[in-house]
Amino acid sequence: MRAQDEFKKISGLSSGTQNVNIHAKIVSLQQKTLKNDKGETVYFYGILGDDTGTISFTAWTFPGTMRAGDIVEIKNCSVREYNNVNRIYIDAKSEVILKPGDSMEVKRTFKELKIKNLTLGAPYVTIEGTVSNILEKDMERDGVTVKLYYGDLEDDTARIRLTSFGVPLKDGDSLRFEGAKVSEYQGRLRLTINDKTKVTPVKLSYKIGDHLLNISEIDNAVGGITVQGFAVTMGPKSGLVIRCSQCNERLEDLRCPDHPDAPQSYDLFAYFTLDDGTGHIQCTGGKMALLPVLGIKNEEFIPSNTSISRRSVQTGLTENILGKSLVVSGDVAKNQMGLSLRARSLQYMNEDHMKKFSTLLEADFQ
Repeated sequence: MRAQDEFKKISGLSSGTQNVNIHAKIVSLQQKTLKNDKGETVYFYGILGDDTGTISFTAWTFPGTMRAGDIVEIKNCSVREYNNVNRIYIDAKSEVILKPGDSMEVKRTFKELKIKNLTLGAPYVTIEGTVSNILEKDMERDGVTVKLYYGDLEDDTARIRLTSFGVPLKDGDSLRFEGAKVSEYQGRLRLTINDKTKVTPVKLSYKIGDHLLNISEIDNAVGGITVQGFAVTMGPKSGLVIRCSQCNERLEDLRCPDHPDAPQSYDLFAYFTLDDGTGHIQCTGGKMALLPVLGIKNEEFIPSNTSISRRSVQTGLTENILGKSLVVSGDVAKNQMGLSLRARSLQYMNEDHMKKFSTLLEADFQ
């Protein structure tokens, strides 16, 4: 075999390498359709593995007969870095050949990360944290009833949704997960574990608390973070939202078309840009976060309260948010416009907040 035809092991791949040949197992395989002005483009993505490790791949062309679990030879692919992780790219010059008589044991390698550093570029990770808000239910899977546990996992950097298939979880447990799967759902990252994930109790060296970050540090759609800064813009559509009390749909008219006799209910929405000197992020907030800023109690925020109007609410939001120094805690989501912060709570900076804010900014210059 000529040198250029030799197969490379996954552990030996390096970014920037062209015309690479590998012999690997398809660990996972998915496809996605992109729509634009020129039409639709379908691409494939997943994970390849061999006896030295695993690596993610993107394929702009891929045989439709291939399935997860197949052993393949891939010729003339390339390796590039994406989100600080090596990734294989397969294009029209590449050749994917099914090897039906081959078998292969894949060595699982899991990078150890903090929650705020999780990305789809590292689909399986080792991670530690404390679980909370755990709920459980029975779920049918392949004809078998499986106990599903779901809640949150939190470390000293952020919080993320956690789902467990069959592995019991209990509020307050501090655990280490080796082989947790990172995925995305409705614009937010989440973790999934099952009986293949190694789960061990740990004693954490830190306390769970506020995850105060510079805005420039926010790279991914994780939750439970806090930022401090100044509201520099206010969206013009921020204000009072009127809903149907029965179906909760937003009303554009006085009555709900599906429930014309149902009374109205009030809701709130605001979006604004927060800047902390290191960067800026779009923030959105609902009733829970915004009513305290307006000085209105929840029981007072009702249609029968004649002091509340669209004008008074919009004016109140502008006066109490725009140009103010704020502390915003919430969850980060990803959409077509990029990352945004959904506020769970909103408060004004006090002296203690200002000290933390100054310390955080000073750390960038040390």
